[in-house]
Amino acid sequence: MKALLAETNRALGNAVDHGLKGNMPPAEMVSKLQNDVFVFSACKTHIELKEVGAKLIDENGKIRSYQKFSQEVEAIHKQYNENYLQAEYIFAISSAEMAAKWNQFTQDGDRYNLQYRTAQDDRVRDAHAKLAGTTLPVTDPFWDSYFPPNGWRCRCTTVQVLKEKYPVDNSTEAIKNADAATVQIDSKGRNRGEMFRFNPGKQQVIFPPNHPYYKVKQGISSIVNSLIKDNSMSGFETVKSFDNGGEVAVHDLVNRKAGDYQDVLTICTHFAKGGSKTKILPQVHFKNPLYKSLYGDLIGTPFENKCPDFKVENHFYEYESHSRPFKPNKVRKMISRGIEQSSRIVIDNSDGATDNYILKTIKNRLREGQLINEVWLFEKGMIRSLYKRR
Repeated sequence: MKALLAETNRALGNAVDHGLKGNMPPAEMVSKLQNDVFVFSACKTHIELKEVGAKLIDENGKIRSYQKFSQEVEAIHKQYNENYLQAEYIFAISSAEMAAKWNQFTQDGDRYNLQYRTAQDDRVRDAHAKLAGTTLPVTDPFWDSYFPPNGWRCRCTTVQVLKEKYPVDNSTEAIKNADAATVQIDSKGRNRGEMFRFNPGKQQVIFPPNHPYYKVKQGISSIVNSLIKDNSMSGFETVKSFDNGGEVAVHDLVNRKAGDYQDVLTICTHFAKGGSKTKILPQVHFKNPLYKSLYGDLIGTPFENKCPDFKVENHFYEYESHSRPFKPNKVRKMISRGIEQSSRIVIDNSDGATDNYILKTIKNRLREGQLINEVWLFEKGMIRSLYKRR
């Protein structure tokens, strides 16, 4: 369960970070949004695995063959981790973005009114088109239920407008019209549109509080609280260890499908074979409460708010690769990008720039006053030290 939960939480957590990019609310609010994603991920994982377990027995009460069971599991996996997850990811981005907007709007008080707007193209659903142009004060109860997003893949937004430019709508009529416009009755007679009547910024959550996943929330609360308390979903998994005490640990939130992950793993393995404890680190926004626990040593240094790729004992390192074909000037770019993240860098030199050329580039950077403590070269699966500050 933990691995699936970690991966779901990582994907949706990244969506929240993406949505908050460029408009970051207070750290306390970010923490609540990320916590909501974690609980949502836990409930979703529990329901998915419960559904998988139920497929062990067929409709006749007999145990399914491995092949039949595997087919059932594949179908469930595709539904939850492809179809549903894509919609949830898009929703999380939009919800985080709108939560940050709401925080900004409330900071401005009643200086402006708010206006509902759609993407204004032929993909806008009729229900949302009926809400377009609704203009009301930020304190109006309309926004408690109809602040976007108002459905899966909703692209609507809300903007601040000058009070003297747009007339204010009647609140009672606006709510009545919105209620009528957002009715989505399913095959069981339930209004699926009703669960989207919430305000992510005001309630400081990413997903609808009445989402069906949350039906199991109470039943698994002890498990969820335990994971949150011991921070196990924000921990490391040791993937390699050696007799001399060296090890490679990978954070739960690291994207192991990233293009440079295998290179970083190989580099960390090199250091671990020498007896060092290494950690591969995730990308975390500096206002995320997790940042301090992972990158706290960078606070107060020139690299505060940065996220280097990995850590060897107590030192942070950044790995820089390049796109093919190789050109000598890419060495300069790799070094420049690397030292923005850390004073200790590893650069991909698999195509073989000369040591003299790289050292010359390093000396130029040092003359410019830039801080460089170590430079390592990663060459066709091997790593070697080229420069170390004395």
